[in-house]
Amino acid sequence: MDLVPQGSYLTDELFRKMAEYLFQETGITISSAKKYLVEYRLQRFVGPDKHYASYEKLFHALKHDTSGELKTIFINSLTTNYTFFFREPVHFRFLAYYLQTYGKNQSYIRLWSAACSSGEEAYSMAITCLEQGFSPPGRDIKILASDISKKVLSTATASVYHYSAIRGELEDAYLRRYFRFNPQNKNFTINDNVRSLLTFREFNLMDPFPFTRQFDVIFLRNVLIYFSIPEKEQILAKMWEVLKTPGYLVLGLSESLVGVRNRFTTLSNSIYRKDG
Repeated sequence: MDLVPQGSYLTDELFRKMAEYLFQETGITISSAKKYLVEYRLQRFVGPDKHYASYEKLFHALKHDTSGELKTIFINSLTTNYTFFFREPVHFRFLAYYLQTYGKNQSYIRLWSAACSSGEEAYSMAITCLEQGFSPPGRDIKILASDISKKVLSTATASVYHYSAIRGELEDAYLRRYFRFNPQNKNFTINDNVRSLLTFREFNLMDPFPFTRQFDVIFLRNVLIYFSIPEKEQILAKMWEVLKTPGYLVLGLSESLVGVRNRFTTLSNSIYRKDG
């Protein structure tokens, strides 16, 4: 007797179809070793007391979704978002170095947090700029913060963080200068002078890049691991085109471009330079 309710687990064949769908929509590759993760992330939607009786019914609804709402939920559920303020502080020290060494000679500064998640990275970039004296109207400086997930972008644009989420290398002095604390709700709100540097946008890295101005520094940290080598090469080629010369691409400290064709010069700490 089969004691496991039909449809309560994700078959290998259905996982393959879901992985193909995710790749077609986002360019993100998810290996069979991550099947458990897909099943875990989607299980809150599947079951006898849930909206979809089985994973098969969920996928059928996804394929026939004309509103795009279920697609958004699916992508949000399967894209990992883990970040905190000033994660991998060496990269923010490099950004400060760039601003002080090269930024003063630039007619404009454009920075990009290319997978900003819930906003901590982008706000950390903005705080770094303010600490180095780079802010309007004295400087033409803007930061683009983009992500494929509407869910995390809504958190980022709200710019409110519970005190339990304030971790990492965020100094007390930064909290006093750039945040407002609400003792009743126990949360911190980003100050307007930080928020004003940022523009948030939903963006898929596999789509054409629509930018009219080139970037000085792009943070693309812990993103390429979700793409196959051909997609990595496509993204890197587009990043090359939208960077100034010289311009800098920053990956996660655990990432490498070994085996991936690209035109960048490798520096230390997963920092790559576009040379002339």
